[in-house]
Amino acid sequence: MTHTKIQEENRKFIKELFDSQLPKHVKMVELFARDGIQHERKILPTETKVFFINQFSECGFDTVEVTNFAHPRWMPQFRDAEEVLRGIKRKPGVKYKCYAMTKRAFERAVKAKDEGLPVDICAFTISTTDEHCMRNANRTVEQFLKEIPAFVELCQGAGITIDMAIASVFGCPITGNWPWEKTTKKAMWLIEKGLEMGIKKFTPCDTTGEANPKEVYEFYCELHDRFPDADCHLAHFHDTRGMGLANTLAAILGGAEIVEASLGGLGGQPTFFADGIVPAGTGTLYTFSDLTGNCSTEDTLVMLDEMGVDTGVDIDRVLGLGRLLEWVLERDLRPYSTKSGRVLKKPLKWALQTSPDQFPFISWEHIPPYKQQWWCWPRE
Repeated sequence: MTHTKIQEENRKFIKELFDSQLPKHVKMVELFARDGIQHERKILPTETKVFFINQFSECGFDTVEVTNFAHPRWMPQFRDAEEVLRGIKRKPGVKYKCYAMTKRAFERAVKAKDEGLPVDICAFTISTTDEHCMRNANRTVEQFLKEIPAFVELCQGAGITIDMAIASVFGCPITGNWPWEKTTKKAMWLIEKGLEMGIKKFTPCDTTGEANPKEVYEFYCELHDRFPDADCHLAHFHDTRGMGLANTLAAILGGAEIVEASLGGLGGQPTFFADGIVPAGTGTLYTFSDLTGNCSTEDTLVMLDEMGVDTGVDIDRVLGLGRLLEWVLERDLRPYSTKSGRVLKKPLKWALQTSPDQFPFISWEHIPPYKQQWWCWPRE
């Protein structure tokens, strides 16, 4: 067979793969207000967190992470959890997701739900290895599994959807070079255990960026084959080694229907007990925090939009929020699209605007409590 013939057959196969496997629509989950800022040294004002969460609701995200019920000693960024929840303007159709890692934290989530606060989903994270689970949650996998039925009972009684997030699916940064098949098989086993306990929702996570597109595609194909009806077909990747978007696309081609990402590409490695350092996560187990973040929402949205995959999210508004976030955090962030914008389809007259009154189709707001800082986005 000639080289040209092989190229033609490969091209045909790849085209058929994209045509058959690339969906018309995926749901987006915004992680900024929980996963994104969990190890930020700057403690954001409560009203700033609320501002971003309410903006995300208006942008069209399916789910928005909003806070963590961890003890403030371990995660001081979330010492205002209930205050943040009280400030949220609930938008119909949007699900609000919180985090809890202990029974006490789940009890706080239930109490908040009973008070009418927006707690639709409450997640916890269990790891595929004991070493990572000890660092992240201060107990082994087996010890953690014994606690989960109490979490499930609390959530079911309160009408909260419980989400089992599974860390280190594609490798463990602590144990070293484990075969990825070992951690992915453990992830499948944990999903089976969770289903037996009554859990309906699962989030497989590439916790510190060990994944690559080949392994990701194989994993999600197997995940779809083994659990076709379970709510576990979700892509959560980190851009630690520059493969976050490629991994996200591979997961979608393998059957992922939901994509998680964080504004600004923030977030990354957990900050519970690793090296005893709270909350920055800057010990010997960590790389530079800006290199460990989640896939950026901005770049993910632009990529999917260019490929014809609808997300239902107002991309221009999100890009405006991304630029604003750099001002709030007082540093440049990783996303390319925040700086370069979307691929241009037509001249953007709104970009030339110099005052709030120049064009009627521009939305201008300031971000609390920074009343001197205005931002805008184009509106049809």
